[in-house]
Amino acid sequence: MKALTTVHPGRLPKAPLPVLTLFARKSAADHRSWALPVTAYALVSGLLVSVIAGVVMYWQFQFTAPGMVSTYRILSAVALFILALPLINLASAAARLSTRRKDSRLSGLRLLGASRRTLSALILGEAVAQATLGVVIGGGLYALLIPVLGLLHVDGRQIGAGAMVLPVPVILLCWALLILLAGVSSAVGLRRISISPLAVRTRRDVPKMHWLRAVVPVIALVAVVLLWRESLSLPEIGVALVGSAVLFGVPMMAMAFAGPWIVARSGRRMHRKAKSPEHLVAARMILSDPRAAWRQLQSVVLLAFVAVTVGGGLAVMAQTSGQPGVEHLVADMRTGAVLTVLFGFFTVACAVMIDQTAAVADRRDVWRNLDLVGMPFGSVDRVRRMAVTRPMRALLIVALVSAVVVQAPVLGVGLVLSPTSVGAAAVVLGLGILMVPLAVLLTRSSLTTAVREPVGQVL
Repeated sequence: MKALTTVHPGRLPKAPLPVLTLFARKSAADHRSWALPVTAYALVSGLLVSVIAGVVMYWQFQFTAPGMVSTYRILSAVALFILALPLINLASAAARLSTRRKDSRLSGLRLLGASRRTLSALILGEAVAQATLGVVIGGGLYALLIPVLGLLHVDGRQIGAGAMVLPVPVILLCWALLILLAGVSSAVGLRRISISPLAVRTRRDVPKMHWLRAVVPVIALVAVVLLWRESLSLPEIGVALVGSAVLFGVPMMAMAFAGPWIVARSGRRMHRKAKSPEHLVAARMILSDPRAAWRQLQSVVLLAFVAVTVGGGLAVMAQTSGQPGVEHLVADMRTGAVLTVLFGFFTVACAVMIDQTAAVADRRDVWRNLDLVGMPFGSVDRVRRMAVTRPMRALLIVALVSAVVVQAPVLGVGLVLSPTSVGAAAVVLGLGILMVPLAVLLTRSSLTTAVREPVGQVL
């Protein structure tokens, strides 16, 4: 105990190695705090490697018509671009979990004399360990998906499981990038945490959402309409597809400015017109951090925009399916569009489920206090769900209106030529949107634990 009691003037004593070892051992034994981050990284790893495998497959597949090679490659690149944002959000949600719910243990080590550098190293080490275990488990998920994805057809032929097997170096590179993301995200999160002997607390000032954030999207929307009309006259389908990729990117960059403002606006309107205590509490939760709500739901905007755009485009292209070499292309684009949208929404739902489970633990005192003042458990759960669904509804309205404005010429032609294709796109979009509230509903058991368990039992 001498190492703990001897304090040199002007500095804290260093925590002895047995204490640090005890922290690491206790952390590893705490299965509840490890289960969610490891599961999240496993999902990210399995889904990311599967998407990369699909893109590589298109670049190595032997097509019947050589002229279609560049078209399929561009389509695979566009799909990767669309799925990149949901996958990044899922990976970020997993990484943020690594720095949460360690307050008591970190404060104890601080009291024992551990320096901030030592505590930071512990947190980073734990995050990297969780990510490493998760990505390895995700490799097993990818192995399970290989035979399922091999059943898909491209160019009129079944691709086979062998086409979905990536080289080992590529898989290891994907894993290394995810582990690096875990370390970087944890390091960034540590910059906002003040570690003291009395407590571990987060310093955060919620910024105001200025109305100027809404100006950039309006300008971008006009630019996209003009660009889209110009791209319709392009003779080469490859150039048109590249232009479409840009048209997906510009609205998303614009929404990155306007998204938090839209969420905050939705929260203020809900607060002003609150019809019940549930609406009032949910509005205050939204307004407490509009950017966090936007980060959670931003992929929904992209996927809704994509669903409307692709639905109109496929409706027009369906009329040319009888031409040589185009029939398989239309069928493959339809399959790829459905898989991309549903795969993207599934990824968003996983990220929302992770964020909501962590948020329940972070706000456990709020939920417990609401229960103590007499709010029924169903109302408490409704507050939590409305804090997600109300901003999502506002964002979806903006996204769908923007997509209809941008794609008005194509949608108009598509509704006349093939209303079934447009209706099918709407059904796929609806199924994808339903995954998000379902993901929130699946975290109800975490809320039950937070409300019912004694203080100190919830992680």
